[in-house]
Amino acid sequence: MLPKKVIDSVNEVVSGVKAKDNVAHISGFHRIQVTSQIDLAIDWVKDEIDRLSGIETKVFEYDSDGVSSIETWDSLYSWNPESGMLRLIEPESKILADFGAEKISLAAHSTTADCEAEVVYVGKGTKDSDYDEKDIKGKIVLATGKAKYVHQKACIERNAIGVLTYIPPSGKNEIASIRRYEGLWPNSEEAEKTKFGFALTQSDGIKLKSWLDKGKSVKVKARIKAELGTGKQRILSALIKGKDDSKEVWAFAHICHPHPGANDNASGAGSLLEAVRTIQHMFNEGTIEKPEYSIRFLWGAEWHSTIYLIENEKDILKKCVAMINMDMVGTNPALSGSIFKVYRTPFSLPSSLNNVVRYWLELEGKKLPKASEGGSITPHTYGYSRYSAGSDHFLFTDATIGIPSVMLNQYPDKFYHTSTDTIDKIDPSQMAYATKVLALSLLTLSYRKTTCKESLLISIRNEMVELLQATSFDAVSKLGQCIGDPEDVYAQAFTFLGYVRNLGFATLDKAKEEWYLISEQEQLRQSLKTSIEMTYTAEMVVLRRAYEGACAEVGLEAKEEELIDLDKVSFELEVKRKFKYALSPSKLLEKVGDRSAYYIEKRMNDEHFFDKIDELLNLSVDWANLDEIWKKLAFQFGYFEQKELSEVIKDLEKGGLLETRSIS
Repeated sequence: MLPKKVIDSVNEVVSGVKAKDNVAHISGFHRIQVTSQIDLAIDWVKDEIDRLSGIETKVFEYDSDGVSSIETWDSLYSWNPESGMLRLIEPESKILADFGAEKISLAAHSTTADCEAEVVYVGKGTKDSDYDEKDIKGKIVLATGKAKYVHQKACIERNAIGVLTYIPPSGKNEIASIRRYEGLWPNSEEAEKTKFGFALTQSDGIKLKSWLDKGKSVKVKARIKAELGTGKQRILSALIKGKDDSKEVWAFAHICHPHPGANDNASGAGSLLEAVRTIQHMFNEGTIEKPEYSIRFLWGAEWHSTIYLIENEKDILKKCVAMINMDMVGTNPALSGSIFKVYRTPFSLPSSLNNVVRYWLELEGKKLPKASEGGSITPHTYGYSRYSAGSDHFLFTDATIGIPSVMLNQYPDKFYHTSTDTIDKIDPSQMAYATKVLALSLLTLSYRKTTCKESLLISIRNEMVELLQATSFDAVSKLGQCIGDPEDVYAQAFTFLGYVRNLGFATLDKAKEEWYLISEQEQLRQSLKTSIEMTYTAEMVVLRRAYEGACAEVGLEAKEEELIDLDKVSFELEVKRKFKYALSPSKLLEKVGDRSAYYIEKRMNDEHFFDKIDELLNLSVDWANLDEIWKKLAFQFGYFEQKELSEVIKDLEKGGLLETRSIS
């Protein structure tokens, strides 16, 4: 998509060693949101960029008082931790946690305490039933659930004085010294009642539980000095100006999370910094000219600084044509068990951005790493995935904003959100790979005249052909194995194939808006629409034959399409959301009240549970038929029971987030 000299220059200039050095510096800070340490991390990145020439830096600042809000996003309290020590005093003496030695051991937003108390085990500690027949008032609870939710149930609601949490054993890859990243994140109603939390090592958590199971008394002494207060949400901007300063391409990385937090997300922040250095070096050396569109790099606190930027900086937001989010991109895949992926935009937001980033992900991924670059020399692992709403990009893809945004991410990562997410897991080769993909994608989007539009348009067609064939294959496999009612399988696949065709057409139409096309390229675009239509027709024939075969197999008569009910009515509802901007996950859990434990459990067991809710809201900015929404969600994220969606709709309506009306 770019001239060979540009590609070669990116490959030559990007340094995985330098990128890893960036990660080492950033991960040295304890980067909890609205604290002095995240400010120091942002200042360090700014100082590094200011050493380069020709880049405009600016730090946006917004008051964060723990009381105000932007739509569903509550402001965070600042946190000033000075010390924190947890000592076991019975049945033996031992230091269980020391903030001075291991920052992650003290749950974020813990408050000052000096107490000695008995420990009571409450299981996960996230449900009311976990506290049945347990006296925890004035005591400290031990739990395996996330500290935020345990703290709400135990301390806010039942007057416990603190929480201890640990990662329960899973039966594989256990790390005795592992601690989980924990935070209490109190809202304005909870602030006065906020107590403290410590993250225990897995081995200590298991030991304490075993003593309690045996009926032994377990006592601990906690001493913490920490305060909640008001502060600033800060977000750093670095701008490489283009010829048309009314258009910008953005790259973002959240710089927050506890020390060490190397892959999450010092890696994304470090990769962004290396991309700035690379592009500016190429510009200074004359390898590339001034970009047509400006390139803006942003570092901030995940979600919260981003929503402030979106709300308060409308002048620059309207310039943004696309955004790439770098979130966890640098760990050694062989150690973490992760795959480097681009997570595309939701189907409700078609864009050629997906195909630009995927192109470079695959092209660079096929190149074998060079030993001279440092790090692993094993082949790269990469993938292209459906939309995921788990990071800052979902604030941009929300239908009330509508900016195409994708995420580059390595997942799953067995060190995620734990004390084991350390710099030794970061691989220079992987950092170089991620930075090259980012830099090449940004250059493609900003140097628009040199981008090969023909390659881009064909890649859009190829993705849709791939999706058509995958949709058909899935249905044909079910029909061939007589899984389910043949008529239902056929009707669903018939609808899904239509969705793919429409997505392909919409993406090619969007490409015409996103890129200037000369007449010959416009003719190619129309031809590629025809190609998608031809593949759609062919797959429909294949589907029909498979349906007829399945009917014959089970002794049914195959019906003609006009006799099959392709639009069975079941919900008889239309829905409409009642708020602007993406929905805060914390606010969702708050609004569903007593069912929050169910939502937490679903989120743990269904990787797309919150993605489905997010896309539901994208599809319901205006009144929308719930039957159609359910089919589109099932198409994008896989089949799920209609009952599950009905329950979510009831919860959202009860919580004042959604309204419904009958269409019966």
